[in-house]
Amino acid sequence: MKRTVISKTLIAAALLAGYRAPAAVGTLSGPIAHRNLQVFLIHGDTQLESRRYATLSEALERGLVQVRETGNVQELTIENLSKSVTVFLNAGDIVKGGRQDRTVRDDLILSPLSGRVPLASFCVEHGRWTQRGNENAGEFSANNKVLSSRKEKLAARYENNQASVWSSVAEQQSYLNGNVSRLAGKSVDVRSPDSSSSLQLALENKDLDSVKRQYLDKFEHLLDGKTDVIGFLYVINGEINSAELYNNKSLFRALWPKLIDSAVTEAITECHSDRPYPSMAPAQLKTFFETAVSGSSTERQVWKSTRVRTFSTPTTVLFETQDLDADAVWLHKTFVQKEKEGVVVPLDSSSQTRQQQIERPLR
Repeated sequence: MKRTVISKTLIAAALLAGYRAPAAVGTLSGPIAHRNLQVFLIHGDTQLESRRYATLSEALERGLVQVRETGNVQELTIENLSKSVTVFLNAGDIVKGGRQDRTVRDDLILSPLSGRVPLASFCVEHGRWTQRGNENAGEFSANNKVLSSRKEKLAARYENNQASVWSSVAEQQSYLNGNVSRLAGKSVDVRSPDSSSSLQLALENKDLDSVKRQYLDKFEHLLDGKTDVIGFLYVINGEINSAELYNNKSLFRALWPKLIDSAVTEAITECHSDRPYPSMAPAQLKTFFETAVSGSSTERQVWKSTRVRTFSTPTTVLFETQDLDADAVWLHKTFVQKEKEGVVVPLDSSSQTRQQQIERPLR
């Protein structure tokens, strides 16, 4: 696999923005490509390798945490029952069950014996507010999926807008129906008869799984034999989408199956043709990272152990999560390329008149 040294300055800024320690040199390798998806691996050193973080998936499977309903769509509670294990929730994690499936708004580093902690959330299932099948309406049983479209992620984490989350989920389901049908060679509806609005159940669709397998055979073993990978960047349809970096390689490896599954699902959502896309140029990757770390910043304390800094520019957003129990060293960074906004322009006089009618305010 070809490895490209993008820039010492670039990688240092990308990994350690806002941190006092000397910057480490990093490299990108790749791309590894299939259809409309290109994946670059990010190699570098870490500062939190001695700390052990259990993922939300692992913690739920082992009974280390309980995620409970509160009766409020946008807030759940979570409790770490373990005496020794710190649990990491990745923003965008979907919890299944309750009165409605939810997605976690923010990263959260949950200390042992935390007590009940408020958990900001958004509904990713519209309409249900009762028990589904044999699930517990008061608690959430599993986490095996994360948000799988850029619009969903930005709607939840950046815009903080429930209506936008719902509309983004409905849009993704519609695109998946068309693209999975084309790629599977048969008519497919990813929406589940058990709850047609549930993103979680749509992402569990078997026909979608079959199409994803065509991608995952190429990507899921990319970390095998590599000891210095701390994250990845992915490109869809020739445009940079997002990058995920972790200051703990063990945590990144534990999250990798969900993260690459999400990237593949988004690629299928956006796979509108089979034409090949050129490899992303190193200069474009450099500009993406440099732009993101230069953004104006705000910060917010999510909980006593977790602080999130947000760096925003007109074209990018960077979320940096700091572990306050580890001297406020960053643990997770998410870089997102904002979607380009389309501009509607008239192509004849009648369309211009129509546009003026639409834009005219109501009296």
